[in-house]
Amino acid sequence: MAAVWLFCTASGVSSARTPGEMRRVPVLMYHSVCKTNVGEFVISPDTLRSDFAYLKEKGYTAVFMQDIIDFCDGKADLPEKPIVLTFDDGFYNNIFYAEKIAREYDMKMVVSVVGAYVDKERDEKKRSPVYSYVNESELAAFYKRGRAEIGNHSYDLHRTGADGKGIRCRKGESAEAYARRLTADSEKCRRLIEKACGCTVNVFAYPFGCYSKATPDILRKLGYRAVLTCKGGVNTFYKGRTDGLFSVMRYNRRGNVSTQRFFAKLPV
Repeated sequence: MAAVWLFCTASGVSSARTPGEMRRVPVLMYHSVCKTNVGEFVISPDTLRSDFAYLKEKGYTAVFMQDIIDFCDGKADLPEKPIVLTFDDGFYNNIFYAEKIAREYDMKMVVSVVGAYVDKERDEKKRSPVYSYVNESELAAFYKRGRAEIGNHSYDLHRTGADGKGIRCRKGESAEAYARRLTADSEKCRRLIEKACGCTVNVFAYPFGCYSKATPDILRKLGYRAVLTCKGGVNTFYKGRTDGLFSVMRYNRRGNVSTQRFFAKLPV
């Protein structure tokens, strides 16, 4: 409680606001959930279960980003202690392990997929929690079971190379060309998800956390309502105000740190 009070004070959050008007929302960023190769972007199923048990014990309620959007639009309330659990890239093990653990602890997941990875898995017969990504039919079933909200993590820009990193504007690329490229890629992934799941995609997660000055305006014009970054911090959202939806901060959950050590460093 002391950490929460200090964080609110340092952030300039006025204690005069009524509890229903404001929510501090931590957002965690997971990737792969696997028994092997545990490290910066891989967490073991046992550690994930420990995280969820900790959050349950502390009274947190996992919500979708759409719940945050509805709150900021003034259309709905949020629980007293909301948290968002995001999973990037669309690993098959998010279904094989994470969904089952989420069901065990009544948690919700925001899963942002890379469209090219989904398409690449289309004709793959062998499914592995170590190296597979979800295919289109698995993604559709995942969404329809109600435990996951699906976000866009680009179609084929989750890569690095001579052309740059992620969705950043390339060197020498005009503003118009950048807008066309980002729009074409984003919309291709969005169409894939919406066709498979029958849902509306409102959330975009920056690949590698990289973006350019023009990126938020382009995504806003495309109709996205929230953007997930890789910057660490606890978000403060106000009912009826959309401030912060395009710069949602997240804590990366490394797998080589225990639940106790990870959460001890956070105001959570």
